[in-house]
Amino acid sequence: MNTEPPQGDDLQQMLVTMKHNVLARAELDRPAPGRRGHRAGIVIGIIAVLGIGVGSGAVALGMVPQPFTAAPAPSPTVTEPTQTPTKSSAPVVNEPTTTPTPTPTRKPFALDDPSTWTISGNEVGPVAVGGDDDAESDDLKSAYRLLPSPESSCTLPGTWARDGSATIHVASEDGRVVGVEVQPPGDTTPDSLVPGPTTAAGIGVGSTFEDLRAAYPDLVQSSDLTGPWSMWETDVADGTLRFQIGNDGDHVNSVWVSANWNRPTAKCDI
Repeated sequence: MNTEPPQGDDLQQMLVTMKHNVLARAELDRPAPGRRGHRAGIVIGIIAVLGIGVGSGAVALGMVPQPFTAAPAPSPTVTEPTQTPTKSSAPVVNEPTTTPTPTPTRKPFALDDPSTWTISGNEVGPVAVGGDDDAESDDLKSAYRLLPSPESSCTLPGTWARDGSATIHVASEDGRVVGVEVQPPGDTTPDSLVPGPTTAAGIGVGSTFEDLRAAYPDLVQSSDLTGPWSMWETDVADGTLRFQIGNDGDHVNSVWVSANWNRPTAKCDI
């Protein structure tokens, strides 16, 4: 079956035939005189429609099939994806920085209270090894008194005493301090800690040998003697500490701070 619409001469022939058919039908159906004008108007309207141009008349009468034209497809709606903001990185958390508190090597001290003084590897309280003898010794005057040291006595020059406290001897050469020794106030070995300077670990004149070994596990013997009058030493951050054990073999009798191993000796001890 041919579904193509008529074109050219075929279309003209079809329109002429349709026009003749319409006129013939109108003649057969001619109405009574009273309705003539009305029917004539209809016929004229039909002929006028048929008189429209070839393309337009065929389409207007609906007689010529035409290709189906689909409605334009709706434009797709583009939905922008919702962007969820992402963090470029995890939040930076500042961890608290903890700085370890260093163990103090010396405690605060009062110049007039020797029990607050610290014995270190190069100082005893305010007196520093290597300093000017007069300047360093002058700091002792607020708490100590200088003992006389005649040739006939066993008192070494530079010995400072204080009632109820350990004695301090400042050894000097050529006007410079070469060592400082902390000693008991009398001639006998104390059987308990004597008020006065102590090391940062709390060891001083009168401390037990057991406490000394516990405070300084690396303690080494530095003399041929064992027990009474033996010498022991340990290295600390700023020098060397040397301890002499008393005649009971159980308590510290003196603490010697110096770069020299030999302690000063009074003539009466020779």
